[in-house]
Amino acid sequence: MKSIFGLLLAVLAFAVAASAQTASISARDLKPLEGRQWTGTLTYLDYTSGKKTTIKSNIVVTHSNSDALSWTFEMYYPLEPAANGKDDVSLSLDGRTFNGEAVIESSKLPGGILRVVTTALGRDDNRDATIRHTYLIGKKTFSIRKEVKFDGTDEFIERNIYNWER
Repeated sequence: MKSIFGLLLAVLAFAVAASAQTASISARDLKPLEGRQWTGTLTYLDYTSGKKTTIKSNIVVTHSNSDALSWTFEMYYPLEPAANGKDDVSLSLDGRTFNGEAVIESSKLPGGILRVVTTALGRDDNRDATIRHTYLIGKKTFSIRKEVKFDGTDEFIERNIYNWER
């Protein structure tokens, strides 16, 4: 009985790992992000105070003219313009890597929302960590949640979340 249970667990673990390895997205999936400005907020965990802070945030996503798998994410903070910036993000040819992170989930939610989850090793608060981003992409809503699991810990914490609308 124990061997059958062990075998079932091994098959389940393999299936989960295989699905994570085959998760992918396409340039077409990111098309709804392009165009007009998105407006909303950024809520972030202030490590100094341990409290969450919310500020106004806007984003414009522009598809590259020279590379079909690249976009520019221009972030604007109306009350803190010195923090404005832009990031160039790209999608791998096979769609398994987005913005340098492995795509571990791609699923459709009710209302046509696409949920994309990525992960990578990185640093946050000057510490080694696993970084997980969750993108929710819809026609009228867009969000990016960043979660961090510091080395030596067992749980992810929400570092920040952007919520925008059109």
